[in-house]
Amino acid sequence: HPVWARWIAGLLMLFTGMSVGRLTVRYNLYSVGTCLAIPLYGAIACGLAVGGDCLTTFAASALLALATKNFCRSYCNGFGFDAIFRASLYLGLLPLVAPAALPLLLLLPLAVQLFRRTLRELTVALAGVLLPLFVLCYINWGAGGDFAAPLLLLGRLLTCGPLPTPEALLPLPKLLFAGAAIVLGLLSTLFVFADRYAVGTKPRFILLFACITLILACGSLCSPAATAETVTLLAVPVTLLLPFLFVRVRRPIATPLYAALLAVAVANVILQ
Repeated sequence: HPVWARWIAGLLMLFTGMSVGRLTVRYNLYSVGTCLAIPLYGAIACGLAVGGDCLTTFAASALLALATKNFCRSYCNGFGFDAIFRASLYLGLLPLVAPAALPLLLLLPLAVQLFRRTLRELTVALAGVLLPLFVLCYINWGAGGDFAAPLLLLGRLLTCGPLPTPEALLPLPKLLFAGAAIVLGLLSTLFVFADRYAVGTKPRFILLFACITLILACGSLCSPAATAETVTLLAVPVTLLLPFLFVRVRRPIATPLYAALLAVAVANVILQ
């Protein structure tokens, strides 16, 4: 059902952009009131997306955004069982949608450490991250298959086959845009570390979480299971970091850069 898939993918893109934008405003990540993350997510996601399996592309991106949002919610006084369980559940679903995203499961111990969660919350988080895979194995076993077959298949996808080359993942124009997005994300990371005390404690740790998410998302592209759809996972951490750069550079630099991102996104939509 390609038409339904495109409509659902478009709604998922809007939902993910709004979720990321609300997260940045709620925690005041940039010490100024801005909703810049919402259009930036649309521009970067459209610039990275490749025609084909668009539903898988934006479903994986939405799961990563929801996991990030709920991990940030778990950073609170007292217990955050509900938020950390939801975050872990979305994170556990992510490799089932995009197998190459398995390295992003390292976000779970990172969030527990950064956001100072307790051992009981870690136990709940582990239950949440393992639940989707357990349910899939149970359904496969109930249908007459081997209980461990989904695990073995996931392992083969991640270890068998040649490593993807950049030109095999994306066509050249999108490859250049992906490289530019990664460079901007890393540049924003440098700004975060250089000016980290300009924001409060909670925004500082959330931005650090986004920086490590960007590194793990880049690492997921080095797996044999990496596809063109996996590249769109970069849109979430880059969108969280990029406004930190935009609000701190001079307007003659920020305005043309923002216009260029929008122009690439519009051109990509038209050419699709």
